[in-house]
Amino acid sequence: MVTQAAGICGRVGDGIVGQEARVKAESAEAVETPYALWQRTVAARYADRSFTARNRSGVELDPVYAGLDRHGQPSEMPGQYPYTRGVYPIHYQYQPWMDLQIIGYGVPSQTRERMDLLLQEGGAKGYFDREAYNFIFDMPTSMGYDPDHPGVRGSIGDCGISVCKASDYEVLLAGKNLEKTTVSMVLNAGSPGMLALYLAAAKRRGFALDKLGGNVTNYIWDFFGHSGGTNFSPRGSYRLIADIAAYCAEYVPLWNTLTISEHNICEAGANNVQAVAYSIAAIIAVNEECVKCGIEPDSVVPRFGFHVRYGENFFEEIAKTRALRRVYAKINRERFGCKKSGSLQARIHAQTAGSLLTAQQPLNNLVRNAYGALAAVLSGVNGMTINAYDEALGLPTEEAVTLSLRTSQIIAEETGAVHVSDPMGGSFYIESLTDEIERRVFEIIDDIDARGGLIACIESGWIKQQVSAAAYQWRQEIESGARTMVGVNKYTNDEPEQFAVFQPDPEAARMAIEDVERHRRERDNARCTAALEALHAAAVDVNEGRAIGSVMAALVAAADADATLGEMQTVLHAVFGRNK
Repeated sequence: MVTQAAGICGRVGDGIVGQEARVKAESAEAVETPYALWQRTVAARYADRSFTARNRSGVELDPVYAGLDRHGQPSEMPGQYPYTRGVYPIHYQYQPWMDLQIIGYGVPSQTRERMDLLLQEGGAKGYFDREAYNFIFDMPTSMGYDPDHPGVRGSIGDCGISVCKASDYEVLLAGKNLEKTTVSMVLNAGSPGMLALYLAAAKRRGFALDKLGGNVTNYIWDFFGHSGGTNFSPRGSYRLIADIAAYCAEYVPLWNTLTISEHNICEAGANNVQAVAYSIAAIIAVNEECVKCGIEPDSVVPRFGFHVRYGENFFEEIAKTRALRRVYAKINRERFGCKKSGSLQARIHAQTAGSLLTAQQPLNNLVRNAYGALAAVLSGVNGMTINAYDEALGLPTEEAVTLSLRTSQIIAEETGAVHVSDPMGGSFYIESLTDEIERRVFEIIDDIDARGGLIACIESGWIKQQVSAAAYQWRQEIESGARTMVGVNKYTNDEPEQFAVFQPDPEAARMAIEDVERHRRERDNARCTAALEALHAAAVDVNEGRAIGSVMAALVAAADADATLGEMQTVLHAVFGRNK
């Protein structure tokens, strides 16, 4: 078998390779090496583009470095199964990560102001010159409640934007070309209805659904108690996810229908191995539900992805990302027979760790976020959100949001981190740690299988117990000083610190409530009622295993008939159940 000497790698475009590599490539007989396959793929995919770069000292940098792995075999290259080194043969040199700062507060018109600020400061960048916005919703919206639902008034617009009807998106995205805009929706149980509101608003403005791009979290169950509020029952959740995936595969094929939140599992207290294992177990449960519903996994899995947390342990989080990609590829190919490359490639949106941001010495959070973001970049993620340093104090100020954006821009344009794809590949430490995380992840997955699968583990409370135990251990380590948190249990000071805290508009709740009440008075209520009745009929069919995809279709029709998020959610909860 042909091998390459460590550090020798072709330079894309001009075809120049090290003398040793060229001679070996020309003499290859029966088996194409990973390196030779990578060269051929790059030449075909990127034509005559060159991705060589020079550092300040004048050293010419190859776009990728190859060699032998720890076992003496030719090393895997980026863009090759099982995608340990990334899903693309050439990554940031061709297309930087999507820069998605979280935005959302108050009512749609107020969030639009923050969107315009991000765009003005060079943010909101998606792939290939698309605008990209990462909306986070307040807790009532995230759980599927309207702003006039009893008991939620104090949370309206407080930690995210309040949205409950299709016309809200017409305000939020007024003037935007939705075919060139990526919309990311971060919310829990309200995900199905929220996607419907957006699609209905897009249809009203004349955009074809098959041209729309974006993603919805659709993380509509809660097996660790982190998110709060009311989610769907575990079994109802998986049936709904299958329905949404089937509908979008046919009508909104560019939409990413599921984002498994490894980030939230970590934030709840799980360690990195647990978080990856439970995330993969969720993918297994979704795939099994799709198969049960007669859906071919290859038709929907390419639109699944992950939301991953960074910032706690630099090297471990690089290794966990590589392990996640590898395990995901193996599970989908070996367990579910997936053949499409898109079904084997884990798309990852990174976010720095919110639970590690401290109210004590909050400027330290700038440093925490920067290192977390750098770990994500060295891992080869596809998109990134860098938290604002003042989030432990309240909603981010405009200054803090801008600094988060500048952190991403500095990594991209000053550090040189983007010049080489998978620069950590081949590190004895990283490769060994990746292998060990993979081994432990499969151990947990085997344990979950032996216990009857993820849904059974959620219903029994076993998953929550595991996460709670890990969270308790972490807290004990912080309180005892065994684990250092700078400014909290070490290097502390008693000097008072004054920081500006963003103050949301206290009138947001009143405005949102008045607006939804006006909306109900002015709409065609007979048409709305008929649409909600049709939604209920579709939900019953899907819950019983018939007409998969019809719930999402009925949700879009109900949203277009001016049903509110809360009204649609009430119907869904009545059929698919609640978990709290």
